[in-house]
Amino acid sequence: LDSFSRHLSDRVSSLRKSGLTFAPEAGTQALRDRINKGVTEEDLLNAAMVAFDDNRFSIKLYFMLGLPTETMDDIPGIAELAGKVVDVYYQRPNRVKGKSVTVTVSVACFVPKPFTPFQWEGQDSLEELESKQKLLGSSIRSKKISYKWHDAKISRMEAVLARGDRRLAQALVNAYEAGQYFDGWDEHFSYSLWENAMTDAGLYMDFYACRDIPADEILPWDFIDMGVRRSYFEREYQRAKNGQLTPNCRVKCSGCGIQGCPLSTKEGN
Repeated sequence: LDSFSRHLSDRVSSLRKSGLTFAPEAGTQALRDRINKGVTEEDLLNAAMVAFDDNRFSIKLYFMLGLPTETMDDIPGIAELAGKVVDVYYQRPNRVKGKSVTVTVSVACFVPKPFTPFQWEGQDSLEELESKQKLLGSSIRSKKISYKWHDAKISRMEAVLARGDRRLAQALVNAYEAGQYFDGWDEHFSYSLWENAMTDAGLYMDFYACRDIPADEILPWDFIDMGVRRSYFEREYQRAKNGQLTPNCRVKCSGCGIQGCPLSTKEGN
């Protein structure tokens, strides 16, 4: 997003003329810094200007709700940012008369996942996620902005499965026997069946999805060596809490521990 240029827009146009998707991730700068996104409001508005000047009349903005340290005060920032993108379109002196613009705000729910700095962070409760979705919907007032969101119940199951341990195997069997398969499609997904499958296995969704995991706890996936040191994730987790940005690997090696990385070798790490 911070490197989207007219040249890149022209390259994309040579393949297909369509709408573009940008991913600010969060509505406020402080929250973007905490997830190491780094892009600024100016970056987004400049990218939107380039897209509009290239006669693109549809832009999708991708955000996440429930990010670590997020508060209810951060939510309206998403609507405000989308509104500013709409304003950029209509403030252009060379805009095509009679052409309208559509800005789609597409929102997913944060899911903590293994081998990321936020693997220790609990997901918001289902009630909190749904409350934030409603708040965002009420904050969007422009008719030029459409709003799409991901089912919070599906995100809850994604978090359970992402941070699950071997005990979850029985719940998976229970869910399958109850008819839960192909449930990546909404029409096949039943949250109540998954709840029953977990309960019958003696497990609780909130334990896996919502719990903040202590830093000294052995994680279910710690036995997997995927090349990056656990200490690196711990360090990045603390930097995120402090709102400290980590530079792109191509700019400066952060010493994650991957062996044979040409960037690491170049800097002598």
